[in-house]
Amino acid sequence: MLLAVSLTGFMTSSGIETNQTNSSFDMNGTIIRVLSPSSIVIGRVAVSLDEVDASGLNNCAYSYLMDDLEYYVGKDVIVKGNKVYLALNGAYNSESINEKIQREISMLEEEQEYGNLCKSLYYEGYLGYEERT
Repeated sequence: MLLAVSLTGFMTSSGIETNQTNSSFDMNGTIIRVLSPSSIVIGRVAVSLDEVDASGLNNCAYSYLMDDLEYYVGKDVIVKGNKVYLALNGAYNSESINEKIQREISMLEEEQEYGNLCKSLYYEGYLGYEERT
């Protein structure tokens, strides 16, 4: 019995879907890679995130966002449709990762309107010279 529990824990932490996924969710796993603000890889499956649109970001804001989204790599998640939630010991965060990413995109778009976003990110060390535009 202990071996079965250990194997289940290993399979979950390595991004492999298990049968113990809450029946209201489609799958669980670990984020392996962020392909774009609206696409992540969980285990071996690419998931397109609903309601995430980064098309209004310029190059430097997009680069900053992609660097920031690396935070999610290695996080355990559960998936319902195209909504992804952080998995928390036996529970989940009620705000989806989709909503968090879109909120950050909206904040970056607002900062772009003031015109100083790229220069600020460059001087704060977040962007290289070529990413300032």
